[in-house]
Amino acid sequence: MRLKKILAFASLSLLAAGSSAQTAEAGRNECPANAPYLGAEALKAAGFELPVFKRYCYTDKSGSYALLLGEKQDRPFHSEQLSSTVQAALYKVDGGKVLTRQWAIRDFAGKDDGGINFRSKLVELNDIDGDGLVDPILVYRFFPLVDTDSISTDDFSGGIKIVIFHRGRKATIHAITGDLDGDRKTTANSNYFALPKVVQQHLVKKMAAMYKAGQFGFDNSYDFVPRKEAAGR
Repeated sequence: MRLKKILAFASLSLLAAGSSAQTAEAGRNECPANAPYLGAEALKAAGFELPVFKRYCYTDKSGSYALLLGEKQDRPFHSEQLSSTVQAALYKVDGGKVLTRQWAIRDFAGKDDGGINFRSKLVELNDIDGDGLVDPILVYRFFPLVDTDSISTDDFSGGIKIVIFHRGRKATIHAITGDLDGDRKTTANSNYFALPKVVQQHLVKKMAAMYKAGQFGFDNSYDFVPRKEAAGR
């Protein structure tokens, strides 16, 4: 049964502060609007295909980087601007003008989804384990169709993915939710379980905070720790 609404005022205040901190972090990392290496021709040459939704720039001990989020935005609804396809790519900025791709992801809405979009306020660009390298965290959500003209935005509907890149390796958490406890499931790929413990714990705390803030109804049967994906998935 749902417990998300039974929260003490103090807990809500703390969560709101945490959410603001995440938003501020993303804001501090937004790229300059006039950065020449992010112009239309430069992005085309770099192979970024979708309209750019967000641009983040950061520097760590290995160099300077630009993280781009793209959404097709071909499925507009009254409550959310959704897409059939989303894309993200990290580029190293060489010499302040040349983009060299480090990694890229692309995902698609399922047949029962109204669409998909990035949750930009949940993006994180921090060095979680103190190795001097930023560990980008991306979050995007799948919204189910109610009928041909509407979607459900309830936090106990649809699915969500959390993707983290640690030293260039992608770890993915995939969660689906529902009104009943048995409908909810959170799994992760093998790369998640190979992450340093401090990084795994950071992601678990992130899911718990999202649940308590009413951002997504994760399964909390195991204190938000994901289960291993089934073999062959």
